[in-house]
Amino acid sequence: MHRLSRSLTLLAQEHKVQKDKVNMIKVSVFFACLWLPVLTLAPVSAQVPVSQHVVLVVDENTSFSTAFPTGMPWMSNEGKIFGYANNFFSDVSGSLLDYLILASGSSETSFGCTGNTCSSPITDQNIFQLLGNQGIRWKVYAENYLNAGGLVTTPDWKSTGKQTHYYRRHNGATWYSYVLGNTLGSQGQVVDFEQFGIDLQNGTLPRFSIIVPDGTYDRHDGTLAQADNFLQDTLTPLLSQTDFQTGGSGLLIITFDNGDGDGQGQVFTGLIGPNVKSAFISNVSYKHENILRTMLDSLNIHTYPGLSATASDMSDFFRSNAGGVAIDSPANNSTQSISVLVKATASELGSSIDHMEIWDNGAKLANIFASSVNQSFTLSAGSHQMTVQDIGPGPGFAVLHKETTNFTVSASNAVFISTPANGTTQATFLPVSAFAVSASTPIDHVEVWLDGNKLGDSPKGSTVNQWFMVSAGTHSMTVQSMTSQAVVINQSSVTFTAASSNGVYVNSPANNSTSSATIAVNAYSYEQNGSTDVVDHMEVWDNTHGVKLANSPTGTGVTSLYINQNVTVDRARFGPGTYQLAISDIRAGALTTIHTTFVNVNVQ
Repeated sequence: MHRLSRSLTLLAQEHKVQKDKVNMIKVSVFFACLWLPVLTLAPVSAQVPVSQHVVLVVDENTSFSTAFPTGMPWMSNEGKIFGYANNFFSDVSGSLLDYLILASGSSETSFGCTGNTCSSPITDQNIFQLLGNQGIRWKVYAENYLNAGGLVTTPDWKSTGKQTHYYRRHNGATWYSYVLGNTLGSQGQVVDFEQFGIDLQNGTLPRFSIIVPDGTYDRHDGTLAQADNFLQDTLTPLLSQTDFQTGGSGLLIITFDNGDGDGQGQVFTGLIGPNVKSAFISNVSYKHENILRTMLDSLNIHTYPGLSATASDMSDFFRSNAGGVAIDSPANNSTQSISVLVKATASELGSSIDHMEIWDNGAKLANIFASSVNQSFTLSAGSHQMTVQDIGPGPGFAVLHKETTNFTVSASNAVFISTPANGTTQATFLPVSAFAVSASTPIDHVEVWLDGNKLGDSPKGSTVNQWFMVSAGTHSMTVQSMTSQAVVINQSSVTFTAASSNGVYVNSPANNSTSSATIAVNAYSYEQNGSTDVVDHMEVWDNTHGVKLANSPTGTGVTSLYINQNVTVDRARFGPGTYQLAISDIRAGALTTIHTTFVNVNVQ
């Protein structure tokens, strides 16, 4: 289908190009009215290709020779297959300082930052702020974040009384005023590590991710084997994703904050992905600011904070024909209104780009004679599969790279609240999940209000998924979709009662409800009120017949405090009737039950 337009006569093709150029002028005028920054049609010359997914993993306190080649064999082997830096040195002793360099190109000592803490919020420009300003989705997946307290201000684990091994000083995002002030709903982008597996399975991994293992699995408190096993178990499913296979553009970076004993020195850094040269060893001198520069360019961000402004890309790692297409909107597996914003960019190191093509359900929507697109299209309600591809020069006009996204278009004008469920009892620290659609007015963001007071905003877009702290008692929560001028488009409200007691809280199924044999279970654990318990995972049982129905995600180093999946009871064996579900949280280590909530369901 890519060559369909090339069967036209030369005269018709020339007319078509002129028409498209006129349309691009119209689009440019439209862009000027948008809040989004317009990507220039003459971008900075590409040194690294854009990536649909950039994933950073930072481990702790391990010198190059300690980790490579035998100390952490899985990681070392991946570096040998793809590429690793043979001359990479950390910037400075003290963990937090290196994490900050990876985020803002500075150890931020002017904000009182040491290796453990900062005395004041950092206001310098940083990667999280730059991502938010461009509407690029990001997340930090921090292991044991919810067990430790689940707030961006939650301190290192030894201050919490829980054996979580969560270190705030290993979570660089939490020290910036942009996140501390919840700008553009940024606190909702710092999530528990259990969400990583869910996002991977659902195809909802954001453009940029940071994985923060806890101290047991990042080599701070644990062994080399524990750190290597965590990487293998976590990253093997990631590397099996389409974007990390041939033709994809995914980029995984594994590095360390410092050498043995937290000393400044040589550390392992590996770059992994289909655009990386095979079995490549770089002898170029690199530091953490070079990683920051490389990540920013991979995300098509050409503003460089701190030391990254003068640092070079790690461009020697990439193939001469490397390239890619990255789609920021519409997000994969999202729900959109009938006016769908398509925001995408492409880059090629070994070829010029003649134009980009947008295809929807097998039909071409547009040719865009540029290397980026930021345009809205009116689509019909229903399921859509959209492909954005970049096309090389003539006479062949070959497809160079492509990216696909699946989404649903709704003609509704409404806000849908998944959690908290109306009329339920929730913990005082609870998840809020909602999305909005508008067939007529573009949605800029979503706001969450409690009893007439704003709790927070979503990131730019129509979805909010965030944990909030509320007081005990009865509450009314309203979720509103908003324009860029802060005008309410639509809203929806629920009432619930918040309780401070520890336990398992269930949003679905409702007690004494009616269901088929397949039952949607949405529940979470709350063990924060004076408890020292750490939750390993959750379980769902058919308590009536003594049959286990489901576990929440499990794996090396994985702790799971919520479950959101369908379970199926054995109706063929036990027949219709009342089934009592037992939903429990399971204690880490001992693997014994902490709390259980029972729910009766009438299975028809």
